[in-house]
Amino acid sequence: MRDPCGDCAAGQKRCILGDVTKQPLYPGCSGGECGLARQTIVVPVRLNEKIFRRFARFDMLRLRKRWVKPAVFALILCAFAFVALLSRKPQSGMIAAVLLAVGLGLPVVYIGMFLSQVNLQAEKWKLGKGRSVYTVTMRMRDFTVVNNQKTGEVVTVPWAEAAQAYRMPGCIYLYASPVKAYLLPNGQADVPDAEVWNMIVRCLGKEKCRVSLWLKIRDKLS
Repeated sequence: MRDPCGDCAAGQKRCILGDVTKQPLYPGCSGGECGLARQTIVVPVRLNEKIFRRFARFDMLRLRKRWVKPAVFALILCAFAFVALLSRKPQSGMIAAVLLAVGLGLPVVYIGMFLSQVNLQAEKWKLGKGRSVYTVTMRMRDFTVVNNQKTGEVVTVPWAEAAQAYRMPGCIYLYASPVKAYLLPNGQADVPDAEVWNMIVRCLGKEKCRVSLWLKIRDKLS
């Protein structure tokens, strides 16, 4: 088989497909600079409630920042309550108490409703004991997702069209679009977790990839 790197074996240029595992795949290819060992990674994804809840909190509260509007509304009501107390008018104390109750109660209700919806979704998908949901196959040009629950349903996403990726403790969140993400839990791919992330960074681009602060600290200390 001809070395697809062309002049790679002669050491004249770096392979345009990148260095994934630093092991040669084709006869005549020296490895090192070529790194064509793994152009395909398969992740048969199995989700459970814990993984799903972590993602839901990350997506809604940290990424989309859905807590901001309730928090701003609560601050406004608390400010009005403080003004009412300073006015010292009749029944100002009662008005301030009502405003504080509504302002502080709204975020609690919002979070409660959010957690309830997450639990209902997990129950609907029967994730209690873990469940095989889809299989992600990553290649150098794109990645495909086969829905294990719906036979024949396949989605192909070119890396150029993918939105972003986040490496969090225990899982990678691969966003095919700003509103559609695929979860890649640790230990479920046919290669080490580090190789999965390295391929995503190489194909998607460093500017679209983020690593949690905890993992950054851990990597520096290790």
